[in-house]
Amino acid sequence: MAKSSIYLRFLNLSHAVSSSLIGVDLLALRLLESIGVAHSNGEALTVTDAMSLRAIASPATMHRKLNDLLEAGLIEQAYEGKNRRTKYLHLTNKANTYFANMGSAMLNAINKA
Repeated sequence: MAKSSIYLRFLNLSHAVSSSLIGVDLLALRLLESIGVAHSNGEALTVTDAMSLRAIASPATMHRKLNDLLEAGLIEQAYEGKNRRTKYLHLTNKANTYFANMGSAMLNAINKA
């Protein structure tokens, strides 16, 4: 199977996984991916860090997308230590399940090749 066919199969499967997230659009998913990548690298994004991801959207839009992810139960905001001015973004179990399902979709697409 051609590499493009594998990728297109993955896209099809990933749309099925993403459609289960009610109220979460593509920009919010892109933000969730950025938070997930940071966590996988051992870093925690702050709300300020997320709002400065201008490659995704403007700060005002990013703030709305953070709220969408919070309402969907995909992220949580938490203070760390005694610093009450900085909120850190953490993935929830629901977000980890979403990433696991996306990983399964990727493997499925590759294994069907």
